[in-house]
Amino acid sequence: MKHIPKLFCLGAPASLCLSFSLASPVNANSGVLEEIVITAQKRATNLQTTAMSVSAISGDDLAARQITDIGSLALSVPNVNFGESTGNARIAIRGIGFDNISLGNEGRVAFHIDDVYLSRPAAALGNFFDLERVEVLRGPQGFLYGRNATAGAINVITRQPGDELNGYATLTVGNYDRITLEGAIGGPVTDTLGARIAFQSTERDGYGEDLTNGGEVDDESTDAIRGVLSFHPSDDLDILLRGDYLEQDDHAYSFRYLGPGSLPDPSVGWPGLVPSGLLVGGTVPDDPRDSTADSGPENDRKFYGGSLDVSWSVGDYDLRSITGYRSNNFETTTDLDNTSAYLTVYSQYSDSDHFSQELRLSTQTDFGDWMIGGYYFDEDLTAASLVPFDPFLIPPLGLPGPIGLSRGFVGVGDLDTEAWAIFGQFRWQATDRLAINFGGRYSDEEKSIDELNQIDLSTPFPPFGPKFPPTPPGARVQDSETWSDFTPSFAVEYQASEDVFVYFDYSEGFKSGGYNLGNLQPAFDPEEIVQYELGLRSEWFDRSLRANVSAFFYDYTDLQVSKVDGTVITIENAAEAELYGLELELTALLSENLVLEATIGLLETEYKEYTTPDPARPEELFGEFDLSGNELTQAPGYTVNIGAEYRAELSGGSLVFRGDVRFVDEVWLTAFNTDHLRQDSYEWFSASVSYESAKGDWVLTAFLDNITNEEVISAAFISSNLVGAPIAGSFEPPRTYGASVSFKF
Repeated sequence: MKHIPKLFCLGAPASLCLSFSLASPVNANSGVLEEIVITAQKRATNLQTTAMSVSAISGDDLAARQITDIGSLALSVPNVNFGESTGNARIAIRGIGFDNISLGNEGRVAFHIDDVYLSRPAAALGNFFDLERVEVLRGPQGFLYGRNATAGAINVITRQPGDELNGYATLTVGNYDRITLEGAIGGPVTDTLGARIAFQSTERDGYGEDLTNGGEVDDESTDAIRGVLSFHPSDDLDILLRGDYLEQDDHAYSFRYLGPGSLPDPSVGWPGLVPSGLLVGGTVPDDPRDSTADSGPENDRKFYGGSLDVSWSVGDYDLRSITGYRSNNFETTTDLDNTSAYLTVYSQYSDSDHFSQELRLSTQTDFGDWMIGGYYFDEDLTAASLVPFDPFLIPPLGLPGPIGLSRGFVGVGDLDTEAWAIFGQFRWQATDRLAINFGGRYSDEEKSIDELNQIDLSTPFPPFGPKFPPTPPGARVQDSETWSDFTPSFAVEYQASEDVFVYFDYSEGFKSGGYNLGNLQPAFDPEEIVQYELGLRSEWFDRSLRANVSAFFYDYTDLQVSKVDGTVITIENAAEAELYGLELELTALLSENLVLEATIGLLETEYKEYTTPDPARPEELFGEFDLSGNELTQAPGYTVNIGAEYRAELSGGSLVFRGDVRFVDEVWLTAFNTDHLRQDSYEWFSASVSYESAKGDWVLTAFLDNITNEEVISAAFISSNLVGAPIAGSFEPPRTYGASVSFKF
């Protein structure tokens, strides 16, 4: 186990960890911590009597902390790690996350908006605005959530119209010329019909500059809108119709040059491989947030969709239907060699549409409650990646001009997914204090692929000839596979006293096999995980202290691990891994005006019996590497969050001071655990101060994030050895600051 910062050896118990953060965790009338109601188990439950590890953050708290997306959310939840790669969200929970950087990829954290599953990791990068709350479920959710939830699930719940006219408008300005305008208005239209519309628009300059072409790097230009209609024709029937649209057109998600990746002498490349851009006159920036890329970055994406949510009560039974549709389209262009040398461009294109339908029937009885349901999912995905090579000199040959044309690489194809599942749960209330949960889900998933792969690296051509020789045809593969699995769940709950709740949970998770789109690789196998978890939920001192703890152990088999090998991304099933850890969470009301929040997550991970070659160290020279004993990627040994909020009451309003700090252990960025692909341990500080009017109808806030300007790598990998195997990566945002004013009614 890695060393915990000395702070925790010296601090008082209140500095150990935090639980669940709400903007107003104190009940204004009673001076106690509020009860937190969640829907993580697809029914309304008190978080303190829910037999699973869940963190819930309200929409008001998201706004108060300047949590604007999934990346900043990860800074507030224990054992959650976030990264971004080529415009895809790399979310990891308890060391299990997104490890497939190929087209057609799907993560291990199931991301939902209003109970509708979003299959594309790129779609999870949308901004947060006008939300009721966000729930983060830690641990495999194979029973309730099914698809790709081996690590956990994130539920984003948007606001509904409300019982009376309400709304807000917020203007935020900050450094890098950031301007964000957002707002919402909602309320009843008639006695049975309600409506709400919300929007957000952000413009921001880049965190870096392209020194080759003078353009921006990592700027943002995003517009989003969301609407909802609620129809309540009777006491037994509720209908919600939702729709949303997001458009982004900027220079985000580019690769950065983080150094050479091939060893031991990366400056000359390996025998038989094309040398790096540095060897043919290319340059790299002194500041890694800048770029010297000769092409890109370009980012163009559109995500939209909607859902129909119907809840119908028939006597003692509740029937719920959730119908969802999502469309995801994005194109990104960046530089594969990460230098100013005119060598390569890397472009990705993805266009998908998916439909989902879930039905649930539930009821409560004198001896407990039960639920049965069914789920259907269908997605059509078309995607392509393109890496064209241009004429270049090969210095060892001493030739004066272009001697060949590297036509490059293209991988393109269609990937269709059809999945269905049936599930059920029975919760038996054995005694007033003891309950036993039985659950299970049977999942069936079929994937069909039609793909084309073409590589033409060295077709010679006469530089001044009348035409180029024809490009050799590519290879085409058509195939389909079906996988199925049963994932049971078993939990024991015991209410030891009014304020102490303990549970034991056994659950399994399943992520189906799949295809490495555009790379002509045989289907890879499914992966499975088994979890054992023991938890305690407790409140003390007249509900002024909330302390929760959970310990877990994972047995993980057939992990799907990806790496760049030559011009392609390969995916293989690592044999086995084990993970175990501890999470301690606390919220303490130290006075009516002072709240202390803290979390600590401890994690140990280890690959078992995993042997594979490293593309950055050619197999003919080094052979295969035994990675048994290596740690998993995105799995820091500790993550610690501490936050404090103090409210000073004034005659005309209130001043609210807030400070947060996060301590994160070192993170390995690839399974090979090499020092040059590691993010060292770091601390992340943020602070804000707000003035709230006495009526609460307006708030003025000043904020500062990443105060010490830490340079944190969020993701990195070794790029193609055909361009010298440079390390390509991305960063968390630098120091940002600004102010916002919000008006509410």
